[in-house]
Amino acid sequence: MIKYLYTILFILLTTVINQNTGVEQDMKKLTVHYHRYMQDYEGWTLWSWTDSIRKEIKPVRTDNYGLVFEIDITDFNYPDIIGLLPKYKNWENKDTPERFWTNKAGYEIWLIQSDKNIYQTTPDLSLKILNAFLDGENYITATFTHPLIKNDIKPSLFSLILKNKKIKPSKVDYLNPTDSLSNILTLKFNSTITIDDFPANIYYKDLPCCVVHIRDYLVNEKFYFDGKLGLLKENDSLIFRLFAPSATEVKLNIYESARGKRLEQISLEKRDNGVWEIKLPDRYIGEYYTYSVAGLDPHHDPTLELTDPYSACVTAPHSRSKIYFDNTKMIYPPDTEIDELIIYEVHVRDFSISDDSGIKAKGKFLGFCEEGTNLQGQDISTGIDHLKELGINAVHLLPVSDFDNDEFSDNYNWGYMPVNFNSPDGWYATNPEDESRVIELKKLINSLHKNGIKVILDMVYNHTAEGSPEVRYNFNGIVPHFYYREKPDGTYWNGSGCGNEVRSENPMVRKFIIDSMIYWVKEYNIDGFRLDLMGLIDLETLKLAVKELKKIRPDIFIYGEPWIVGETPIKPTLKGDQKSTGIAVFNDNFRDAIKGPWYNTEPGYIQQAIYIDKIKKGIIGSITDFTDSPLETINYVACHDGRTLWDRIQVTTQNEPSATFEQKVAMHKLAIAIILTSQGIPFIHAGDEFLRTKFGEHNSYNLPDEINKIRWSNKEKYYDVFNYVKGLIKIRKEHPAFRMKTKEDILQNLEFFEDIGLQVPENCIAYWMNGKKAGDSWEEIIVLINPNRSEKEFILPDGEWSLIPINNPMGNTNTQKIIDNLITVDPISLFILSK
Repeated sequence: MIKYLYTILFILLTTVINQNTGVEQDMKKLTVHYHRYMQDYEGWTLWSWTDSIRKEIKPVRTDNYGLVFEIDITDFNYPDIIGLLPKYKNWENKDTPERFWTNKAGYEIWLIQSDKNIYQTTPDLSLKILNAFLDGENYITATFTHPLIKNDIKPSLFSLILKNKKIKPSKVDYLNPTDSLSNILTLKFNSTITIDDFPANIYYKDLPCCVVHIRDYLVNEKFYFDGKLGLLKENDSLIFRLFAPSATEVKLNIYESARGKRLEQISLEKRDNGVWEIKLPDRYIGEYYTYSVAGLDPHHDPTLELTDPYSACVTAPHSRSKIYFDNTKMIYPPDTEIDELIIYEVHVRDFSISDDSGIKAKGKFLGFCEEGTNLQGQDISTGIDHLKELGINAVHLLPVSDFDNDEFSDNYNWGYMPVNFNSPDGWYATNPEDESRVIELKKLINSLHKNGIKVILDMVYNHTAEGSPEVRYNFNGIVPHFYYREKPDGTYWNGSGCGNEVRSENPMVRKFIIDSMIYWVKEYNIDGFRLDLMGLIDLETLKLAVKELKKIRPDIFIYGEPWIVGETPIKPTLKGDQKSTGIAVFNDNFRDAIKGPWYNTEPGYIQQAIYIDKIKKGIIGSITDFTDSPLETINYVACHDGRTLWDRIQVTTQNEPSATFEQKVAMHKLAIAIILTSQGIPFIHAGDEFLRTKFGEHNSYNLPDEINKIRWSNKEKYYDVFNYVKGLIKIRKEHPAFRMKTKEDILQNLEFFEDIGLQVPENCIAYWMNGKKAGDSWEEIIVLINPNRSEKEFILPDGEWSLIPINNPMGNTNTQKIIDNLITVDPISLFILSK
């Protein structure tokens, strides 16, 4: 009997162990089923993340439901929660909202397109109305889960239930009437619909109703306000003015501090043109505010506290705006013409965070204000003294306006996910909870101006951190479906690759962008703007911005990236579109020709002596390519995006065992020399003057300081490179022939040797300039470029020429005479000669 009991007990224990083992195995894998109504699955993957781990999961198979993904839970260290977001290709689209899995949901779940829910069993996939939008005074755009055939879209099958009436459409058709089958319809009505008729619901047959959002109806001149918005001071009063045309109630929340309790909640009054405002006594100065907005659109949520889009001082940790008016006296910028600019791109934290920077306010705005800093124990300048020694005259700051980050954290970020455009970010301030961010950024600007250096802000007006309609910091919460480009079904266009596109062509959005730029110029004495992904900002907005800004600062300089990442519904602003607009663009043609294409690891001119014709186009300011003037091209070989120049040289020569360190340094020097001697505006990536490395990383936007920081000890280590760049900058500044202002000047005063009957060694480039006509102290100038790994002999025009020693430790330009008309040019080098 006991024997049988032991046997039964053994069987039971084995069963329990096996069951536990099975459970443990199941808990290692999360199976995710994903359904798209239109069955368009190609290119879709599943983005998955925890606080510390991010993974892109590819589908393992398809079934009758849709895509099937399998997530190895062990890869995420058995988390309590995993974020899930279906994405299309390289973030060209994404299916919001974000979903969050917990183990309570089980280890097999089902997702549906545009549905926030996580289902534990196969959900209902029957026909539904996904979204409906009021896109005009008499029409609605409605999106269904499945295509409808023509016979099923009779007007009699639809009803619109408004606040006080029920109406039927006069006509229903596909959004694109020529489609043979579609799930997106337009419903047109004979009667006018206004937002006063809201809330509204659309019905089709006996399906559940769909609530109607307010969208393009608001893009109307009756909702255009041409006055000032935001927090304004008028004598002894404060005016809080907010544009919120679809709101039914706006409340002002007053706080005692960035973290403290709410003191009051005050209702604003509705004015004309969609504006709400309240006038209060100026005793509120020094306190903090947010807005709560109730409205007619389903995405209005009066429980949220939102930031004033025009706020000038947004504080951490709760994004409250300080009621504050700064009176810092601003130093006027140096008198530097656009053609004289030599731009130095730098991230505020990178500039000073390294232990060897000698700067006390490490990683902060104030790091730019410390003079007399040196590499520890060495007579080698760092910080702002280094910039002066180098000779650059314009600093391009990576984004300093408020972005999506924890301002109390050391977690690194470039700042390209903006939240509030008119407030500095507190990550760079000594105190993120007060006005320090405003005062200290102004001190940075004053410090640079005092030292003869202009300041250019990198502004990201093309997208924000509100990556979907469900994310509401300011724009989305105050006026839903207004500030971003939406597809007819309500999803965002994503030409930025960052989740959305700011709808710059919308008149009130255009006004905001221009108002913001004017604010930075007037309040901070900013000298220029670099526009991130400028291709997504419509050309009309850019032209108007230039026109308005030049009224304030005739010498304002605006340039940007003339490209986009994904599809966009507007005509993008690309290279060539900037012609004669007063705007310059980054010259990626020249960049890629010099060091090889950005998107791969192939070499360019400095490594393999290729792309000669493209190099020549770049040398003459791309006036035969895409510019009307050399002042329209930003010539560069490296910036924060992509590998540093030194890392690029390393990766493009990795299969060349014979390439020596000295040759690579020569390539680095040659690349910068070409940029600094070419027509156009030169642009240097911070640290490239002493071989900056990010250890091969080509997208370091969120990588730690160890990757991103400027290592000032490299200046000592590669002092000859620093001196070389410094020497070139000095030559460029002293000799206007290298910075001619017009296309006509270049065509009249610059000729390549081949065009004047002189032979050039294979793969080399040589050109002559008439310095006298270009206003230079050198009557004639020759530039010789030899990218080859061996010496090359050039035949010079008749005359007595002097070789200019670029790499002179004293920085002067003493010359040696060259009498013979033959000169031997060193391998991988650029020579400058004068007469």
